[in-house]
Amino acid sequence: MAKAKLTSITEPAAAKFEREASERDTMFCKMQPGLHLIKLKRGCSWRYRYEDDTGKRCTVTIGKLSQLLPEQAARKVIDWIDREANPLEEKKQRREQALSAAEEAERRTLRHYLEHGYREHMKSWKPQNAKANEQRINLYFADLLDKDMATITRRYILDTWQPEASKGRAHDTVKRAYGSLKTLLAQAVQDEVLGSSPLEGVKLNPPAHVEQEKQEEAKDEDKKNRRPLTDSEIKGIMTGLEAYAEEIREGRRNSRKHGKPHLKDLDAVNYPHWFIPFTHLALHTGLRTGDLRTLTWNELNIQFGRLIKTTEKSKVALRKGKKPAVVDLKLNDRIKGIMTAWWQDQGKPEDGLVFPSPRGGKMLATLATRAPWKRVKELGGIDPDLVFYAFRHHFISVRLAAGEPLFKVARMVGHKSVAMIEEHYGHLCEQDQNEAVDVVGDAIERVTAKEAAV
Repeated sequence: MAKAKLTSITEPAAAKFEREASERDTMFCKMQPGLHLIKLKRGCSWRYRYEDDTGKRCTVTIGKLSQLLPEQAARKVIDWIDREANPLEEKKQRREQALSAAEEAERRTLRHYLEHGYREHMKSWKPQNAKANEQRINLYFADLLDKDMATITRRYILDTWQPEASKGRAHDTVKRAYGSLKTLLAQAVQDEVLGSSPLEGVKLNPPAHVEQEKQEEAKDEDKKNRRPLTDSEIKGIMTGLEAYAEEIREGRRNSRKHGKPHLKDLDAVNYPHWFIPFTHLALHTGLRTGDLRTLTWNELNIQFGRLIKTTEKSKVALRKGKKPAVVDLKLNDRIKGIMTAWWQDQGKPEDGLVFPSPRGGKMLATLATRAPWKRVKELGGIDPDLVFYAFRHHFISVRLAAGEPLFKVARMVGHKSVAMIEEHYGHLCEQDQNEAVDVVGDAIERVTAKEAAV
């Protein structure tokens, strides 16, 4: 005798749905009302939608598709229907029975969840971001670490925490710390440590008028820094890089003469230090230092003079299943020649980092540019307050000022929309001009031409 069919969702149909459905898509059973599959970031889950005795619509998770066949999930739903059960209430009762009140409270403390739950979640982040986030929570919410997260109140945040945290700090700094806490609480809800976030919908009070004025002044100052480099600054950078190269070569010559002849002869290479081609590439591409430090020879194609790089900042989009921002640039002849020379210095590698650390060949440290950049500025007679990020401002600014389309510039620097460019660089746009061609290279050629004429 044929076995009675319990669900319209077959195993092949469920497997196909798991392969092809988009995140949050659902497939409902036509035989058992409320039974459905939902596609999540990691696989599919069986769920059951029903109404409780008060008429409230509820949804309970039955289990993962990888652990339950369609027939098994259907039997579970049939059992609930036959018993007129409230699955969520039963689940809650089982949880309460499994954990004593003291254990439950301990499990919900901010410290316990941060160390035993959220830290695991942050393993998918960049290590430095995860470390900074945990340090931020420990620093700003020390008074809450041993408190039950469910007991954090709106009144405490607005009346006690915000005024104290705001002493001597900018509102944006406080806002960032508060955002870290709210994100943690939201994840605690996802992990079923909390039923709901106690701070859902709670916003910080706006900053005082004096603070608002300071923020506006800071924005104005920031806007001043988002500008093209002057010819004098570019000349100083070129001079500083040349002097830095010679300083390093001279130091190596002295070392080889005085007991260390085994050291590599830096007069035999094009560039005696990674920072020199690193800086040239920053100036010509506007890449962030994080993207330069992680750049590989697979992303920088010397033969075809093309750079295609998924930005480090947008790799969080990959974790969330979204499309990341990609920089796609054709290298001009000047920077192509520089990078070809550096590639030759490195032994013409087929893969690996473009700028490996001299100590072990691993990725350069986050602050690796600090010391050489300071020295180049000293040797080139450049304003010591000029930041390395100025190269990115320069790359964007000269293109906008020369009339290149906003969307084109946004794509060139790794932005998926023009919103950030409009907000921070809108004052430089001159939309009625013709498109510029290689304006960064032109600026450098102009400076070097002046030097040659002198």
